[in-house]
Amino acid sequence: MALPALVNDKTPDLLRLGYRFTDRLRADSDDPRAPSRVPLRLLGEDALLVRGAEGVRLFYDDTAIKRDGALPTLFSGGLFGKGSVHGLDDEAHLVRKQLFVRAAMDDDAVATLMADARDAWGRHIDNVWTAGWEGSVYDAAVEVYGRSILRWAGVRTDDVTATRLARDEALIVDGFAVVGPAFVLSKLKRRQCDAWFTHLIRRARAGTYPVRESSALDLVLQHTDADGQPLSDHLAAVELQNVIRPTIAVARFAAFAALALHTYPEWRGRISDEVVERGSTIDAPVAVAFAEEVRRYFPFVPLLPGVARRDLTHEGVHVAKGQRVLLDFYGTLHDQRHWDTPDRFDPHRFLGTGEVFAEYFIPQGGGEVETGHRCPGEKVAVGLLALTVAELARLDYELPPQDLSYEMTRMPTAPRDGVVLARVRRR
Repeated sequence: MALPALVNDKTPDLLRLGYRFTDRLRADSDDPRAPSRVPLRLLGEDALLVRGAEGVRLFYDDTAIKRDGALPTLFSGGLFGKGSVHGLDDEAHLVRKQLFVRAAMDDDAVATLMADARDAWGRHIDNVWTAGWEGSVYDAAVEVYGRSILRWAGVRTDDVTATRLARDEALIVDGFAVVGPAFVLSKLKRRQCDAWFTHLIRRARAGTYPVRESSALDLVLQHTDADGQPLSDHLAAVELQNVIRPTIAVARFAAFAALALHTYPEWRGRISDEVVERGSTIDAPVAVAFAEEVRRYFPFVPLLPGVARRDLTHEGVHVAKGQRVLLDFYGTLHDQRHWDTPDRFDPHRFLGTGEVFAEYFIPQGGGEVETGHRCPGEKVAVGLLALTVAELARLDYELPPQDLSYEMTRMPTAPRDGVVLARVRRR
């Protein structure tokens, strides 16, 4: 079966439907195998959308799929930065990625970050929420995660600057795939953050900025690529932000977690009891399972593109060398072939089941961390989200009138008002 030269380009539908785009494609197809792959035309070119375990295996097979040229520069440069690890392949990717593996996967370093974030949440709860100031979980998480990850990464600055940087990095994520003013603001913040971090790199290399040994900043400065050359000042700034920004982006999951705690209060009580019994909000198993289900259930990454390295056939569909292959992230995390009642929020899925290791559980990519395209920061993301869940579960609060809905047509999305808490007090 040849990939048809469809005249109906689906790009407008993607922008209009957002996370519902892939479901609509499958619903409109009369192909009985549409649940796992759908040929389409996107960005003026033929492409193939894949889903589920089979799609994950294809998409993360580096002998079949590459990343270079997959994402239009208009979007890739805005989110990740030109020349970043996300657009590299083969040895260049493996060597560059080791920078992130070394920065984000050391257990002691992660434990230090979790302790700092726990203390930061404590200060926010005591100085803002219980002091009578209303505020959203999303905004609080941007600040807490931002300040903690900046300190952890070795970026030393005052609280006002750290908060501004955290908010700016969050805005880069917020508007990178949105048609409208948010996209323009995202591009502006990208340029401003690049300039700030490039200046920081130059100061560090000139010896006028203190560099903590083994920090992410230190690792970026010391890194050499596959060609034996160090990163340029600008590219070092880009990759340092690629350590920091994804952590701040977890604030979207934090808002969804607060929404889930409100919607399913029985889990709030269970997590609170666990925290009391353990005496800690860090690495509480039920909170971790809850966090994992938040990452599975709520929309974050809609899909990711790759490019076929060679002519290949996937489940009866021929894909020519150079054509795009799109992995349906949201659809894979809700694929009824892999998940029992996938549209039900149920943290039991991750309580001692091993599902967290399933190849179709891909909220932050698939394959092996060291050799594939799975995000090295996943341990940090899960840890911070579970910590946040545990901290929120230990509070009594009310939700004032607000809009808790989220737009499935906007990518990325989050509860509209960020989940505002009021009359907060510690239990």
